[in-house]
Amino acid sequence: MKVLVHAYFDEAKWFHENHIPTMEEYMQVALVTSGYSLLATVSFIGMGDMVTEQAFDWVFNRPKIVRASETISRLVDDVRSHKV
Repeated sequence: MKVLVHAYFDEAKWFHENHIPTMEEYMQVALVTSGYSLLATVSFIGMGDMVTEQAFDWVFNRPKIVRASETISRLVDDVRSHKV
């Protein structure tokens, strides 16, 4: 949650400073603000005793499947919300 709030703060700073980030800067923050990683982590909490500490360690290390899902969800959201 702390990482998500910090990323929101970075986006707010960019907005107030009229800063247009590079694609690399944007994606680094945008993948966090997509909320996908937080959703994956919180979904483990709802599973109760079935989830081990290893599962949380796995998701905290952002494996390829989580990073790919973050990227897809962020880009689909950006394309869908883009105004011409």
